[in-house]
Amino acid sequence: MIALVALIGALLWAGGYLPFRLREDGIYAGSANTPAPAAATIERPRLYLPAPGKKKSGHYAVTQVIDGDTIEIERGKGERIRLIGIDTPELGRDTVQPDGPGWQATMFVFKLLEQDPQVKLKYDEEREDKYGRTLAYVYLPDGRMLNEVLLQEGWAETMRIAPNTRHADEFKRLESEAKAARKGRWK
Repeated sequence: MIALVALIGALLWAGGYLPFRLREDGIYAGSANTPAPAAATIERPRLYLPAPGKKKSGHYAVTQVIDGDTIEIERGKGERIRLIGIDTPELGRDTVQPDGPGWQATMFVFKLLEQDPQVKLKYDEEREDKYGRTLAYVYLPDGRMLNEVLLQEGWAETMRIAPNTRHADEFKRLESEAKAARKGRWK
């Protein structure tokens, strides 16, 4: 009788029907019906950048990183630039998940721009999106295209929106290579 009760208890416990569960390491993990804890969030910091030391000809000072695919430059009162052909995970308006791919992509851009916060812009067919942001291919002071760097390092995926598709095939190839190498958000 004791063996039968122990067997039934073991089956109920393994099936998650008992009100407690132990993880493989022996630590209490709540019942099977206990929701997983929400990912930690923090108040969303504003990522302002200092003025560049020596501004290069044809470059604009970057004043703020908005998210992984949007920056603000110093032109007029401040102009938002949306990187053409890529998309990074969205961020919350007021809070972010520090370990989330959206914040990691944003911080990747911030760290790239922090040392020399200036960029050069090149355009495709359309120069503005429906939100009033300028659409551009963004070039870092060292000549690399930021759109490509984000794809190469796995922090962005391609987003093909006609007629701005000049680099679409190259972008898709870079995204595939980053996925195969398990870089950035593809880890």
